[in-house]
Amino acid sequence: MTAPESRPKTQPDDRPAQAVRVADHLEKHPHSTQKEIDAVCDTGCISKVLSDMPRPELVGMGYGLAYGWRTVPCANGSRTRQVRTYALLHRPRTQPDLFTPT
Repeated sequence: MTAPESRPKTQPDDRPAQAVRVADHLEKHPHSTQKEIDAVCDTGCISKVLSDMPRPELVGMGYGLAYGWRTVPCANGSRTRQVRTYALLHRPRTQPDLFTPT
C-alpha cells in the first residue's frame, strides 16, 4: 500500500481569480503598466484580463478601471514613448440573488 501524495491541491486559475489578483495589485500600485502588472500577477495574458475586468456581464467581473498614459524612455534613452497605465476605481458589486429566499 502506498501513502497518499502530500502535494497540495492546486486552485483553478480562471479569469475571475486572475482579475482579483490584478485588482489587489492595482489597489496597492495604481497607474501600473501591463508589463508591471503581469510581472507581479502572472496572469498568462494580461491584456485579456484587463479587457474583461470592466465587463459586468461576465461572471466575477464588473471592475472599474481608470486609464492613463505614462512617458517612458526607449532606444537607450534617446527617445520616449507613451505607455498605457491602469488604476482600480472600484470592485464589482455583489448583487443579491432574486430567486433565492433569504
